[in-house]
Amino acid sequence: MKVTINNEQTNNKVLEFEESFWTGKRTIVYDGVILTKIKRSVYEYKKDDVVEKFTIKGNQLIGITINAFGQTIEVARKLTWYEIVLSLSILVACLTFGIINKSVIAGAFVGGIGGGLAFTNAMIVRQIDKWYLKVIISIEILVTALLLSYIVAGMIFKAIF
Repeated sequence: MKVTINNEQTNNKVLEFEESFWTGKRTIVYDGVILTKIKRSVYEYKKDDVVEKFTIKGNQLIGITINAFGQTIEVARKLTWYEIVLSLSILVACLTFGIINKSVIAGAFVGGIGGGLAFTNAMIVRQIDKWYLKVIISIEILVTALLLSYIVAGMIFKAIF
């Protein structure tokens, strides 16, 4: 995820925030200077005689904010309640399908599929503005998750029996 912000909260200078999905490594560039990491979520900006600490709070699911210059800069907004419900419905549907099959191995694979697609749905619907498009996309991902669950469970049952 890479976000570029340039507004009055960043003193009209470019703030680039990049976080790797797989490793969680963060790279922050402010006004062309790469910030040095001090602690887990504290970075330091040094340029000429200006020293400022940037404190990062949150993650990709609950939203990311940066505290700097006495202000809170929102990098990724929090999910709304209905976005959380839409994403969790995918996970619950897949877990229910896994429970119906009465197989621990199939349930584990189906739960993994449901969890991965629920997270993917949460990241996608955060970027969409219109609520009806969020619902349509969530339903499409739900149908995809159930089809994948059915296929994977069927393959596991054929391999076992």
